[in-house]
Amino acid sequence: MAAENSALTADKVADTAQANWLFERLPAWVVDTLTAEQKEAIHKIIADPAWKRPPVNIRFTVPFIHKQFYVTVVSGEEKRSSQRRRHDRHSYPLRTAANVFFFIGIATVFYVAAVVVLAIQSAIIEF
Repeated sequence: MAAENSALTADKVADTAQANWLFERLPAWVVDTLTAEQKEAIHKIIADPAWKRPPVNIRFTVPFIHKQFYVTVVSGEEKRSSQRRRHDRHSYPLRTAANVFFFIGIATVFYVAAVVVLAIQSAIIEF
């Protein structure tokens, strides 16, 4: 009876693993080396509700001359540990030359848009 329950659990885990997108992306030989317990643990982590999509998830591509650049804005409740946040701060510093130029470019776009709006508004009022 215990062997039968074990076989059912292993089959259930195998079926769940087949439906899981991560296991579909892994090479077959890697999935074959995992035990049923390892597959179940991986599936539980992936199915964790903490991994759901953030409430703000904006992604778009900006064409610029002969290249395309992507912009991603992701926002939501902070769920990372303080250790992971500290690691990310060192791995992805905010003060880099590219980030400075990006912020200057965004500020310039907003200021130009404000000047254009003010110019149009003053022209409309004079009519």
